[in-house]
This record gives sequence, structure tokens and C-alpha cells, in this order.
Amino acid sequence: MSSEEEYLRGQLDRLNNKETEKENDERKDGQNELARSLSKKLVFKQKTPSHVFEALALQDRANPPRPAAACSSLIKEEEEEDEATNKLKGNLKSIGLMLKTRTNLGNHATEADGKEKKVSVKKKWAKVQIGLGPEHADLSVLLNGNLAAPADLGSHDSPLQWREELQRVSCMNSIVGAKRGVVGAELGPSGTSDDSGRRIVILKAGNSGAQEVFSGLVGERLGIRCPRIRVVEDSPEREAIEGSIFDLLVNDVYYQTNTLGYLQQSKQLLLMEAGTHRVTLDKLAENNKTISIDMAFELGMMIPFDMIIANGDRLPLKSVWDRPGNAHNFLFPIGGKDYDSALLAIDQVCTHPRNERLLDTYLAAIADTLSSTESLRSALKVTIAFLGRASNTELLPGIEEALLAGVREGVQRVARMDREDLVAIVNQVSEMGSTDAWQENLHDNINLDIMCDIIDILKKCPFNAVNFE
Repeated sequence: MSSEEEYLRGQLDRLNNKETEKENDERKDGQNELARSLSKKLVFKQKTPSHVFEALALQDRANPPRPAAACSSLIKEEEEEDEATNKLKGNLKSIGLMLKTRTNLGNHATEADGKEKKVSVKKKWAKVQIGLGPEHADLSVLLNGNLAAPADLGSHDSPLQWREELQRVSCMNSIVGAKRGVVGAELGPSGTSDDSGRRIVILKAGNSGAQEVFSGLVGERLGIRCPRIRVVEDSPEREAIEGSIFDLLVNDVYYQTNTLGYLQQSKQLLLMEAGTHRVTLDKLAENNKTISIDMAFELGMMIPFDMIIANGDRLPLKSVWDRPGNAHNFLFPIGGKDYDSALLAIDQVCTHPRNERLLDTYLAAIADTLSSTESLRSALKVTIAFLGRASNTELLPGIEEALLAGVREGVQRVARMDREDLVAIVNQVSEMGSTDAWQENLHDNINLDIMCDIIDILKKCPFNAVNFE
């Protein structure tokens, strides 16, 4: 073989080797891409409730993973299919949402109301086209609609007709300027344009449900208006609630996943009375409302109630609760309806101090604050400042006196309670949940000894005296 032939053969071998290497590299890239896709789906499947995959399967079948070295004929076929699909989608109402595979469903997302989050270099978010229809509404829209009314909570024997009547929900992570820890549900007769039958119910995961139910029942015992609550555990009713939400949001994978993931955090689901036609303290000015004298009296009554359950997450009170205050834990009426109470107290949870030093400090602060009118007036200065600042309104003359009168009334009501009353409430709450977690949440966080100590302090304070001026 001549040297020229050897040279040509060598060149041909090198070209063949390069083509083989290129084909191998493309094949490996395709395999790696497919492996990464499968790996992500396996991790997602391990940490995601099974109800999500029925909806995700539709997306996977429409857009299956392809190796990088797909042949040109398949690419052309795929492009033709995409063109037909896009033409069909053009006739549907859709918006772009950001879908993130979350390892902890139910955690608060950083973006609300379906707003796109800017894609980072790590590409944690994938853009997906999904339809967001009339079945979704912001919580404030549900609660303050013209004909909205609180739904009757039903009973275990006669539950609400979820599958037949669920019309709209306020999805988790879609609530703007309102609470994110609840889901609003609108029920109404199907197949009719009549809005008069629209009723609203609040759904809340029962992670701390026993504490909240207990606190609400104590408030009810004291004449404080708190939402009625019914507990739902594993039952056909629970399946109907989750199934109807799944069906309603079948085209909203992001909201469907986060909403159901949140509700499934606990074995207990709380069905709560909705505070319709009401606003939080910071929304009063927007609705041309102000704090009336009656409202101030009821705010004063809440202070002894919060004292006995050690709830400092509402109104600040010097020395007792040196906190900025929470404008979202009581609701003011804005509608023209006649309410049996001006205010609705929400999110009250027992937080009795467990540290002995902190407990002694807390009890001493209550005793000192209620030792005289002058001491209480001094402590209420931060309360009054908070009400004016948070409401962004000019407080009416007489607000301070109304608060004082409300505190005195609240003190006297608490002083009339005893251990037997508290034990009866504990037993009532205990029967509402059957799991160990429910019982632990109740008994580990409700301290009747501390509550009785606070009752004794209020019984002995001057505000409980018959002839106190």
C-alpha cells in the first residue's frame, strides 16, 4: 500500500471516529437530560400528595421529554403538533403562572396572586400556561361581596353539600393584603344565576386547632364574639371537601397543589364561621369608618379575655404586652347588617408562659396594671396610640373612657369564672378531635392552674369591687 493510500485511509478513519464520538456524545446528552427529568419527577412524587399527578400527567403527555439528538423528522412533526396546539390554546382564556416543585407543600410562597417571579440563574421556576377561571377569587372578594353571608357549618350528620355547591375558593398564596393562613370557600346552588344563596365558610388546617377552639370557647363564655368552629377529621365529608376543591381547580395546578397541600397538613380541618362584610383595623379609613364608642368598649373587654389566655398578639398594653399590636386579629363591620356584636375576635390562641420567671413577671404585670385606675390609664396609652396609628383615623372623644369601661366589664366577667368552667371547656374540646396530636396540642398548651391564678388576680383587683368608681 502506497504512502498516499495510507494517508487517505488514516484521514477516513479519523473522520469516522469523530462522527462516532459525536453520535455517542449526543446520545449521552439525551440520556442525561431524560435522567434528570425523571429524577426531578421522582423527588417531586415522593414529597407531593398523589392528587397532584392526575393534573400533571396531562402536561407530561402533551409535552414528553425528548433526547437532544432527536431526528429531524420527529422535530418537524413536533413543531406541527405545537402549531396546532397553540392555535387551540389561543381560543382559551389563559395566563402565565410560575410553577415551582415545592418540597414542603403548604408553606407560604413568596409571590402572591399568581404574579410571575423573575427567573434566577438556577432556573428554579418553570413557566406554565394554565387557565385561571371564575372559580378563583381573592378572599376579600368572597367575604365582602354584596350578597355574601356566613355559611351554616352543618354537622357531622348533616354536612354541607360540597360537591354539589362549591362555586369558588380563595386559593393559598393568592391572597393580597389579607390573611394567608386560611382558605375561603363560596357555596351556592349550582346551575343558577341567583347570587342570594351564596354562603362563605373558612377552611383552616388544624395544626394548633385545639388551642384555637379552646380559646374561642373561652371568649364565647365571656361574651366576646369569636367565630364558630367545627372540626372535621378523616371522613366522607373530608373527602368531599378536598375532592371538590381538586375538581374545581383541576386546571390550576399551582393553586390546586398549594391549597390542598396546606389543608392536608393536619388530620383535623377547621370549618370556621366567615366574617363577612368586615375589615381589619388598618382598612377602616379606606371604608370611611372609624372606631365608635361601642367598638372601643368591646376592645376594652377583649383585654381581660386576652389576659386569661395570655394572647399578646392583638392589643398592646404597657408592661403586660410590650408589642406593636396586630391590626388583623379583630374585624370591624362595614355593612349595614345588624350584628349582635360590633367586633369579631379572630386567631386567639393560648400561649401561657412555661418559664417560671416569665410567668411570675406576667402575673405581676397584670396585678400592677389592674391595681388602680391611674395604672390602667397609663398602660392604655400605648393601646390608644396603636388604635389611632393602625386605623389611620382620628379617634373620637371618649375613646379612653370607653376602653376603661370595657376593661372593667371584662374583668368582672373573667372573675365570675372558676376551674369547673374551664374543665368543662377542656372536655368539650377534647371530644372534638380523636388523634394523639389533637390531645397533645390541647393538654400541652392549656394550663388551667395559670388561668385560675389570673382569675384570682382579677377577683381581688379594684375593678371587680361592687362600688368601684
